Amino acid sequence: MAYEGVSNYCHSAYDWSIAKENPSIMYVQMGEETDSAYQVVFRSYTGAFVNFYVDKATGTTRMEEYVPALDVKSDAGTIELFDYLKKNQ
Repeated sequence: MAYEGVSNYCHSAYDWSIAKENPSIMYVQMGEETDSAYQVVFRSYTGAFVNFYVDKATGTTRMEEYVPALDVKSDAGTIELFDYLKKNQ
């Protein structure tokens, strides 16, 4: 669920058109798992990464952006993971 919700968020929040000809330039993948959170990583075509830390108990997701070329990390806000999961009917 962590991966699905973050992937849905990334596909709605970021412009993926640049990745149509080169799909490996942008992606979402699972990162590390701790006792309390899942990490999901989004890579932008700019080379920046957004790390999503999904709280296992609540689904609240903290975002942290990292730009390797500048070695800069910054807080990028939070999302509610459940807002980006498909509703089962």
